[in-house]
Amino acid sequence: MQNRNIEVAVQAEQLLRPGEASIPLAVLHTASFLADRGVWFRLSRNEEAFSCRDASRKRCRLGHVGIPLWDELKSFLGSFRDESGSHRYVVAHCRGDRRINIESLMEAIGAIEPPERLAEGELTQLGLQYGLINPFETWEPFAINGPLLTLPVTQVFDKEVLERVGLPGTLMTNAGDLSWAVEFEAERLVKFLHGAKVARISMPDPEECLHSWERRAAPTLGIITGNVPESGMALWQEVIDHVRNILGAECLGDISMPPVVVHSLPALGLTMELEHRREAILKELLPAVESLCRQGVRHLAIACNTTHYFTPEIREVCGRHGVEFVSVAEVLANWLRAKGVNRLALIGIRYVADLGRWSAYRDPLAGFEVEALSDRAKERLEVLAYQVKAEGVSEAGLSRLRDILRDEVQSDCVVLALTELSLLLARQRKKGRSGKILIDPLALYGEALACRFLGLPFPREVNESG
Repeated sequence: MQNRNIEVAVQAEQLLRPGEASIPLAVLHTASFLADRGVWFRLSRNEEAFSCRDASRKRCRLGHVGIPLWDELKSFLGSFRDESGSHRYVVAHCRGDRRINIESLMEAIGAIEPPERLAEGELTQLGLQYGLINPFETWEPFAINGPLLTLPVTQVFDKEVLERVGLPGTLMTNAGDLSWAVEFEAERLVKFLHGAKVARISMPDPEECLHSWERRAAPTLGIITGNVPESGMALWQEVIDHVRNILGAECLGDISMPPVVVHSLPALGLTMELEHRREAILKELLPAVESLCRQGVRHLAIACNTTHYFTPEIREVCGRHGVEFVSVAEVLANWLRAKGVNRLALIGIRYVADLGRWSAYRDPLAGFEVEALSDRAKERLEVLAYQVKAEGVSEAGLSRLRDILRDEVQSDCVVLALTELSLLLARQRKKGRSGKILIDPLALYGEALACRFLGLPFPREVNESG
C-alpha cells in the first residue's frame, strides 16, 4: 500500500504548475484515501472553482474542459439534532443539477429538525470553506481538530449518485483544493465508507438552467440501410456532424455522440420495383425492424426514401416496443413549412416522385405545389440510380445529375428524394453549385435524429437550420 501511495504522489507531482513547490496536503489525503480503498480515481487541475456550476465549466476530463453539471458532486455539510436530542453533523451528497430535499434528508438521518448548513466561520474552524466539502474526509470522531472532535458525522448519498449516467459514468469533485479535482467511481467509493447511508434525498434544482441539449440518458439510434448501403453510412455521418455542430464548444468528442445500431439490409434494393415486390420486401423489412427494437433503440430511421411507404407497418412494430419511427417525408415537410417553402420539385424514382399511392411523400406534402416530372425525367433518374448502385459515386454520375436538373426541372427549389442523389450531392457541395436550391432530405433526416438524441425540437429556429 505504501508503494501505491508513492505512485500516487508521483502522479500528483506531474500536475504541479510552475512556481508550485508541493502538493497540498488535502489533495494527498484524498488520493491516499481512495488508493487505500482500491477506488479508481484520476486527479486533475482546473482554475479555482467555488461552486458546482462554476466547477462543471472548469473541470478537465478526457481532454476537454467542462463536464455536464450532473457529473459534478454537490456536497452539503450541516448540523442537526436527532430523535434523542443529540447534536450531530451530516454530509449529504447529490448530483450538481439537483438540490438536497431537506425533508427526505431528515427522514434518512432521523432528524427532528431541518439540518442547518454550517456557516462560513464554522467551516473555517474546521479548515474548510465553501467549494471544498467532499466525501474523502474521514468524517469520524477524532479524525480532525475542531468541533467535530467529539460529534458523530453521518454521510448520506443520494441514490442517483450511485447510478451511472452516460459516459464515462464517473463523478468529479474537489480533491481538497479549489484548483485540484478528482474523478472517481461513486458506487465503489460508497462501499468503503463506514456508516454511509444511501437514500433518495434530492430533487430537481429549478435555479440550474441546463443547456437544452444536456440529456442524462443517451437514447440509442437505429438505422436500417441497404438502398444503397452507403446511404446508411451517409445518414450516420450527418447525425454525427449535426451533433457536433449543435453542441459546438460543449461537444466532448466521442462521448458526446449517440450510440447507433446499423442494420444493413440488401433486400431494400427490391424497393426499386416496389409495386411488384411489396410482400417480399415486407418479409425482410419487418424482422429487421423487430430486431432493432429488441436491441433497445429509441429512435429508428431508414436511409431510403422509397421504403418509407411502409411507415404504417413499421410503426405498428415499433409501437409494441415504445420505439419512435422517424419518417423522412414528415421531417422534410415540417422543415419546408418552417422555411416557408411552398413550391418545389420532388426528384426521385417514380414510386416517390409521382406522389401516388406508393409514395411516402404523398400525405406529408399535401398542400404543397409540387412540379410534376415527365416520364423521360423519371426514366433518366432511374437509370442514374442504378448506375450509382453499381458504380458508386463518380464524376460521371454527378454530371448526369446536373444534366437532368438542367433539362428536366423548372423549379428553383429541388428536393432530391433519392439516396443515390444525396450521395452525389455530397460531392456537388465540394465542387460548386448547380444553379438551383438543392434540398437533401437525408441531411435533414440526420439533423432531425441529432435533435432527438439531444432532446431538441426539430426543425430548430429558422436562423439555425441549414
